[in-house]
Amino acid sequence: MVTLLFAFRLLPLLLLLTALAAAGGGDGGKPPAGTDAAALLRLKESFSDPNNALEAWSPRSPSVPCDETDPWPGVQCYKGILVGLRLAHLNLSGTFDFAALAKLPGLHSVNLKHNAFSTPLPASLADVRSLRALYLSYNSFSGPVPGDVLTNMRWLKKLYLDNNNLTGPLPADAIADAPRLIELHLEHNRIEGSVPSKLPASLRLFNVSHNLLTGEISSGVAMRYNESAFAGNPGLCGAPGSNPDACAAANPAPEPMPPPTPADYFAVEEETSVFVVIGIILLVILLVTGAMVLMLLQDERKRSATAWDYYSGTGASKGKAAVASTAPHAAEMVAVDVGGGSSSHGGSRGGRRMGEFVLMSEDSVPFGLPELMKASAEVLGNGTLGSAYKAAMRNGVTVAVKRMRDMNRVGRDEFDQHLLMLGELRHPNVLPPMGYHYRKEEKLIVSEYMPRGSLLYVLHGDQSPNRVILDWPARMRVAVGVARGLAFLHEKLGIPAGRLVSMDGADFDAPTPPPPHGNLKSGNILLDADLEPRLVDYGFFPLVNSPQAPQAMFAFRSPEGATRGVVSARSDVYCLGVVLLELVTGRFPSQYLLSARGGTDVVHWATASVADGSERELVDPAVAAGGGDAAVRLLRVGVHCASAEPECRPSMAEAAWMVEEIATGGAP
Repeated sequence: MVTLLFAFRLLPLLLLLTALAAAGGGDGGKPPAGTDAAALLRLKESFSDPNNALEAWSPRSPSVPCDETDPWPGVQCYKGILVGLRLAHLNLSGTFDFAALAKLPGLHSVNLKHNAFSTPLPASLADVRSLRALYLSYNSFSGPVPGDVLTNMRWLKKLYLDNNNLTGPLPADAIADAPRLIELHLEHNRIEGSVPSKLPASLRLFNVSHNLLTGEISSGVAMRYNESAFAGNPGLCGAPGSNPDACAAANPAPEPMPPPTPADYFAVEEETSVFVVIGIILLVILLVTGAMVLMLLQDERKRSATAWDYYSGTGASKGKAAVASTAPHAAEMVAVDVGGGSSSHGGSRGGRRMGEFVLMSEDSVPFGLPELMKASAEVLGNGTLGSAYKAAMRNGVTVAVKRMRDMNRVGRDEFDQHLLMLGELRHPNVLPPMGYHYRKEEKLIVSEYMPRGSLLYVLHGDQSPNRVILDWPARMRVAVGVARGLAFLHEKLGIPAGRLVSMDGADFDAPTPPPPHGNLKSGNILLDADLEPRLVDYGFFPLVNSPQAPQAMFAFRSPEGATRGVVSARSDVYCLGVVLLELVTGRFPSQYLLSARGGTDVVHWATASVADGSERELVDPAVAAGGGDAAVRLLRVGVHCASAEPECRPSMAEAAWMVEEIATGGAP
């Protein structure tokens, strides 16, 4: 009887233990199928991890891969969604079962650089169709370049297969048909055959150097990339700097001429003397021309204004004209000597020297170049001015770093003054630089990191399940913020228009000031956590090298910039018009592309629709119900701003007023 009573008392405990065993012990504690944890555990089983770098990937782990407080190592998450795997430098090997990741729709990037994989690229690689970036560099992957990867991964933008043991020919058709491919790295392999004659229009970075490629490169491909993209292929012909012997082999020389007769020798000697005389004359002309060019350059340097003079108007016409400026004068800024020290000319204005880094933000936790160099970096994009990175430092500060190129138009002192001036600008829709690092060969400009990314990415690039959808109120708020920010920049960085009067009473035309922003496009409009727009890459016009400015600055895509090479404040208004049309139509503007085909000519499309009264058909279907008449009115403002003639466009202040009126329910 006592035994029976004891058994009844133990019954609840036995039931509890049974339930626990059924929940977690029956299959060894494995997580449910279809979860991120199950996918990663299946993946882990497919390769060797001699250093136990991924020991925390365990079925008995108390956390989940995207745990906010204790995420699994090598895992990148966004709002609880697994978006990336960073498994570089871990000495991993094996087969890597990519099929395990096929059911993770949010997975956008996989980084396996610097590991020990030596098998052929697995066929399951093509199953991960959601990937935007795949980094497999510095392994020993063998076999051919997988064409089915490019065929199936229609969202793939970056593919790094360099420094492996790949062989065989390139899959020309698959590469040519890749719709979104931006970067393709295949250098330092053993790839054979020819270079494809057709590459996708979107492909900006292409490198097949140091392979076994042969044959002639088509002129269209050779013109798009520099010689470093094809170097180290002795059998290639047609690229800049390629092997001339290979070219000779590809194009055999004509039959040799018969031996010359004695009469021919006299003709050659006479012809040679004529060429010598002509050569001497040309040499004299070149020397005289070179001397004149040097004199003109020296005179230009004497007359050229500093970077700040472009916006303040000082120094115009050799000091004979006085121009008012609403922005602080350069003398009020701080001249910082990163190498030696700093001297203050404006009280609290300026930056703190942190070794070789100038920190301008007073609200940030102090950091310098060493902290930036040790930060975990993530590539955000490659623009016309340089590459952008997300840097998460160990002190908890996350910033965006832009590595600038083609920015040697002014010297060190003027660069310091100009950056410090930009750092003083304060507006809710303008993102000022936090700091910078100056070297002659490169410049780093640091700003606050915006987690939502750019307007370009939100509208066209983000295809994840949890992507941000900009409804009409959000798009209208972006339009208002962009217009307000631009009006502020035009007020602070602009100079009065019109004619100037010299000291002797003779009037003359004022030199056209540069556009205060100069590079406005949706890729340079960042969105904060509340989807408020913040303008970046503004005010760089005086710093960018003149030869590179037409390719680097979007203001040159305006009609006057494209046809005459002339830009002004009204060019910024044109760029605003393109952004407004992009917001209303939801289409990617072809104006953003330098030479590649693609996108929609939103200016021509919208202008024609306004002319025939069919504007409503252009409104993005995603916001047509909420936009109503406001969307049509904003489209008309965009067309007005993007008029072909600068004189027909409104000023930036007028354009901002028109957008504000639409937002408040009025009619512009």
